[in-house]
Amino acid sequence: MRHVLTFVQVLVSLVCLAWLWAKPEIHEGLISAVQKAELKWVWLGLALAVGVVAFGIVRWQLFLRLQGISLTWSEVTKLSLIGGFFNLILIGTVGGDAVKLLYLIRKFPGKRSQAVASILMDHLCGLPAVVSLFGAFCIARWDWLAGSGLSSQLTLFAGVYLAGAVVGIGVLILVAFFDLTARTPEGLPFRAQAIKFSQALMLFIRNWRTTLAGVSLSFVIHGFYFGTFYAGALSMRAGVSLIDMFTIMPVVDVITTLPVSISGLGLRETLFESFLQRLCQVPSEVGVLVSLLGFGFSVFWSLLGGLVFPFYRPETAGSLRRVVKQAKEIEVRDSDA
Repeated sequence: MRHVLTFVQVLVSLVCLAWLWAKPEIHEGLISAVQKAELKWVWLGLALAVGVVAFGIVRWQLFLRLQGISLTWSEVTKLSLIGGFFNLILIGTVGGDAVKLLYLIRKFPGKRSQAVASILMDHLCGLPAVVSLFGAFCIARWDWLAGSGLSSQLTLFAGVYLAGAVVGIGVLILVAFFDLTARTPEGLPFRAQAIKFSQALMLFIRNWRTTLAGVSLSFVIHGFYFGTFYAGALSMRAGVSLIDMFTIMPVVDVITTLPVSISGLGLRETLFESFLQRLCQVPSEVGVLVSLLGFGFSVFWSLLGGLVFPFYRPETAGSLRRVVKQAKEIEVRDSDA
């Protein structure tokens, strides 16, 4: 099943990129579009991407400490950068989270479940921010999005997906609150994973102050992340307003988080080309470059994790190949638990 998912991710990314490149206006206009770029906005994009990384480190540290895992700021920073690096270079289901978990387990052998919970909580607290930003911009500006049939359909898809996630989380909170998962039959599929998830949700409820702080940081992180793509638009002189970018980004962000492409590559560029061309009258080649620039700002700092990796391998195998192998083993054990 894992190999099938990996094949689908590679296929979707390649098909999207090939479809874009097949358009004459894109492959013929890319060079001239790049030549018109303003480099001063590239520096802004890189600076905003630093904010995404920095506030992400602060948020994860909150949940690590909540779980009783004591790491220095230097260690959390290094692990976060290494996680970003592995998210970038690994294709398939194993990513930066599995590698971060590997390091935490090696350093704190008796706190495996707490390490898993810290990573899970770090991800989950981003959902309220995404839902709020989607409501604040996409719903409020529905008339603008409805100006293009495809744009409105994509927005509806993202909205339904988010609504389903919210309802699902709500149901799981009720299940966790009344401890219904523990009463289910032993042989029920995904029972162990459901219990772990329920326990993490209860931690959110019991430690609501930390949860609120994490959600607040998520708003800041998403603001900086959306801003990197706005900086890309400024660099390419796309003529896209800040509010337009913040309206488009929640939809793009939600769709590209689906595990159907390699880090959203290809799919993200296709969405940007469509949204910016239909709603902002931005040339197709410029829309693609805006997406690549925005993504590139994050890639730049993810590559920094590759420089950190050789010098941070506590109690763990030295080589890249062995670390990846151990991370895969950990993920398999977690999925089978």
